Amino acid sequence: MMTIEMRRRDAAEPAGEDASVPPRKGHASLRAGRGTPPHAGKDALPRTIGDFPLPDAVRREHDDAEWNAAVPAAGPAASSPPQKANHAQLLARAQPSAQEGPMSQAKISVSNFDFYYGTAKVLHGINLDIPDRKVTALIGPSGCGKSTFIRSINRMNDIIPDARASGTITIDGQDVYGGNADVVELRRRVGMVFQKSNPFPKSIYDNVAYGLRIGGMRNKRQLDEVIERSLTRAALWHEVKDRLHASALALSGGQQQRLCIARALAVDPEVVLMDEPASALDPIATSKIEELIYDLKENYTIVIVTHNMQQAARVSDRTAFFMLGRVIEYAETNEIFMNPKEKMTEDYVTGRFG
Repeated sequence: MMTIEMRRRDAAEPAGEDASVPPRKGHASLRAGRGTPPHAGKDALPRTIGDFPLPDAVRREHDDAEWNAAVPAAGPAASSPPQKANHAQLLARAQPSAQEGPMSQAKISVSNFDFYYGTAKVLHGINLDIPDRKVTALIGPSGCGKSTFIRSINRMNDIIPDARASGTITIDGQDVYGGNADVVELRRRVGMVFQKSNPFPKSIYDNVAYGLRIGGMRNKRQLDEVIERSLTRAALWHEVKDRLHASALALSGGQQQRLCIARALAVDPEVVLMDEPASALDPIATSKIEELIYDLKENYTIVIVTHNMQQAARVSDRTAFFMLGRVIEYAETNEIFMNPKEKMTEDYVTGRFG
């Protein structure tokens, strides 16, 4: 009797959230089961990641593509997918647009951006508006596309064979991947600080002056002024002002990282990209880097990649959560950590996975 009752109950329950949409007559149902649809090939999107269901934004976007692939063209009524919010609409609800007011004017705008290494697609339809003179943190597990995305902003990925991009990234309305884009000028406007400090085997002075000299600055007085200003902005001047001509390699790890930040600031960029700048530093050096980031946002737009949830919460104004090459959620940092809209975001920031 219990078995019969359970079967009756299973038959009465809907198959899931999408069960309210009946299959088209004469066509295989795409909604009935939780597994892979009949037509799906090797690139089918998994329905779960470990024990966690894919967020609605990703799943619905993929389901619409499945519907269009499975239902033959028979007029608008037969081929139209269910009227549900797509990925872009869900992201628009999760992040205030420029028209809604809470976010300041976007410095960097990313629209439908995809990236490929050969035939492998690693970024899928990225849509972000990064505000001017704010700190935007990119979080997510290793391999989710954060570093690939941040390197795409100043085209650092161009040197990788078979790498290609589609979609648009604009800085102040200028297309980074446009035919008339000057990559050298782009990299002057968009500085980069890497995970591992990489000072040149030169003096502290020559490290900071390197980009200035490449740009044609030769006047000793001008060089001195810019180097002092850059080291001061990087909170390093008072520690090295008496040994500017000593080797940069003699500095501590935290000092070397701040020297690299000073070198990036010397050419007067508008945007500073930081790829896990404090991951290899001790807590004291990390706190100095975080204080520096907080001070720098008065003059620069900063995008930082970090695996440290506490660091993202401390230094950033907005946070984007990446997973499997997609932006799952993007909003004010307080909202991401205190009231996320997606369960996967909540599970990640609370340490349940990743």
